[in-house]
Amino acid sequence: MTTAAPGYTDSYLGDQHAGQLARLRTLECAFDPQSQTVFDQLNLPCKPDILDLGAGAGSLTGWLTQRYPDATVTATDIDTRFLTDIPGIKVLTHNAVTDDFPMASFDVVHARALLCHLPQREDILKRAITWLRPGGWLVIEDVSLQPSLKTSHPLFRKVAQAGITLLTKSIGSDMLWADTLPARLRDRGLSNVGYRLYEGRIGDNSPADTFWASTTVQAGPALLKLGLLTQDDLEAMTHLRADPTFTDTALTFVSAWGQAPERG
Repeated sequence: MTTAAPGYTDSYLGDQHAGQLARLRTLECAFDPQSQTVFDQLNLPCKPDILDLGAGAGSLTGWLTQRYPDATVTATDIDTRFLTDIPGIKVLTHNAVTDDFPMASFDVVHARALLCHLPQREDILKRAITWLRPGGWLVIEDVSLQPSLKTSHPLFRKVAQAGITLLTKSIGSDMLWADTLPARLRDRGLSNVGYRLYEGRIGDNSPADTFWASTTVQAGPALLKLGLLTQDDLEAMTHLRADPTFTDTALTFVSAWGQAPERG
């Protein structure tokens, strides 16, 4: 999930944060099952070239090498510290904002929890399509926090809005962008566009709940520093999440994919 956005690597989501690897593991636990389901339905060549762009802690990259043992799997990130011990992959330090690949390099280009945090997301989406071979697949997966803005619980809505504001101001994230992914892939000329949605809840001890809580804890000092929340707000939210009568939808994980046209 590490990205090249100005402000990201120095933010509370940067890989230099002491708790970042543990937080990324909660993300993987929450979202790997859907990502794997998406790949299982793609029709790929016998020896595909797969790019995992902004591979984060690398659990999906490692799974890809097992799912496609004859594939060449390239994992990139602006900070590759969590990728170096994964066997069977090519690791490349790569800035998605500024660094390119030759045209028609890959049979699959995948990015997860990446583009929503990059203000240059539309340009990256356009360039990523050129990296595909004819008939190759672009798979974009991202988180939308739209459900948390619709909650009827005032404290949860306050905490959610504070988190969105923090991400927008400090990183340039767009935490509603994922809702438009299928339409954006169609608009870019991809065919056979499909999508899957995963509803992540809090207060139910699910993997999504753990991911939400881990991210909120890591964001706590920044939220306090900017005056977006108080310590009382954070403590009250912790108690609310632990209340056995409370559960609510916090996020939607959107997976969208489309196929590059045959050229010529």
